[in-house]
Amino acid sequence: MVTLSVIVPMCNVRDYCRTTLKSLALNAREDFEFIIVDDCSTDGTLEIIQQMVPSIPGAILVPNPHNMGISATRNRGLSVARGRYVTFLDGDDWYGPGYLAQLVGWMGQSGVDFLRTGHVKVFGRKREIAKCPVSPRAMQLDPADYILPVDASSIVDYPLVWAGIYDRERLLSFDGLFFDETLRTAEDRHWMWRLHLRARSFGVVDLHGIFYRRDVAGSLTKIPDERQLDFIVCYQKVFQEIANHPRGYELSFKAMRTLLAMTCIHLDRADTYDEYTRTLLMERSARALVEVPQDILEGTLAGMDARRVKMIRSLLSSVLGVAA
Repeated sequence: MVTLSVIVPMCNVRDYCRTTLKSLALNAREDFEFIIVDDCSTDGTLEIIQQMVPSIPGAILVPNPHNMGISATRNRGLSVARGRYVTFLDGDDWYGPGYLAQLVGWMGQSGVDFLRTGHVKVFGRKREIAKCPVSPRAMQLDPADYILPVDASSIVDYPLVWAGIYDRERLLSFDGLFFDETLRTAEDRHWMWRLHLRARSFGVVDLHGIFYRRDVAGSLTKIPDERQLDFIVCYQKVFQEIANHPRGYELSFKAMRTLLAMTCIHLDRADTYDEYTRTLLMERSARALVEVPQDILEGTLAGMDARRVKMIRSLLSSVLGVAA
């Protein structure tokens, strides 16, 4: 019987994957499996994986037939997973020794659908502990209750899918695990919203055994092209999910606040995008804001700072001629 499946997508992480793979070996247990999915790496990553996998107990390599992107790559790993529980690890991050055994131990005691953790941010040689933004610890909580507040960081603003462990058997029963493959970025935000809208229970524990590299060259968050704009589609899908929830109207203000904040962030960095991407950013974000219920848009803007309100109203006016 497999207790835990760890899904590890990798694509062109040659400079980091040895550390990642070594950390899997240091966490190996006879009831753990490590599913390493290579998304058609071209920099030598695949060769390193092939060299190291035989020495990692429970590890298998699943090579993609063509480059599929992060969502489809994680889904490919999920499709072959056998564990009662599942978690994720990015190909340029790593675990501290013994971390997974602690994680599984907490999950087994909790009885929840999923459990969230903290992590360690890595900036070169610098380390910084990051805590999950939920105060109650080691308790069964209602996932929808922690989507709010609107104007402060909450659990859906912590969309790090690898900072947690998920009951595969429970979540598969209502399609709560697989990623939307149409999203090339912001897939984790949509996934986390859907999880909190559909799951019955979750918990938080103070484990910090995941080491997360920041500012890695080649990260999708650093690539200034059209893929960055999938945050717009992400929140359009989130609004569709919210519409089916009993607390949908209340929770819509949180989704709107985040969409507006992210739109302003992208408008601030628009000069780093090419002209085509800048034009798409303006058009798509403006149309998305016109399509949402206007009482939710106006109610959210009323609680935001003057600078961002001016940015949003200017966007709507310049692109669509909507009166400010």
